[in-house]
Amino acid sequence: MASSPLKTILIVAAVVAAGFSAFYALRGKTPACAQNGKYMSTIADCRAWGVAQETCAQVVEKARAVAARAAPKVENQFQCELRFTECFENPTGGFSPRPSFCLREGVEPTEIRYLEFDSDRRNRRVTREVPIN
Repeated sequence: MASSPLKTILIVAAVVAAGFSAFYALRGKTPACAQNGKYMSTIADCRAWGVAQETCAQVVEKARAVAARAAPKVENQFQCELRFTECFENPTGGFSPRPSFCLREGVEPTEIRYLEFDSDRRNRRVTREVPIN
């Protein structure tokens, strides 16, 4: 007995919908800092992972230098915090979003990103990660 074309189309559509749902559900769950690295944004975070104070200071400064060059700047702290979750003052003037980064062995920060406020379809304030390297 042959199956009806409508039944076949519905089964294929259900499988495709399940595949897309699984893809979108699992897409955001990948580790932010793969290969045994640690994800951090401040010297205190870095020290909590057991990294030396001097190394932490160097790495945080390198990440902030990247953010100062690549991330957008705004005039003052208040304007910055309206647009980004956390901000720091640039040595060259203005404020930039505070970066988070992955630290693996060595002192080069990788996967540098910051959190920017955005709005969803219902005009609610949500954050999104913006990679800058």
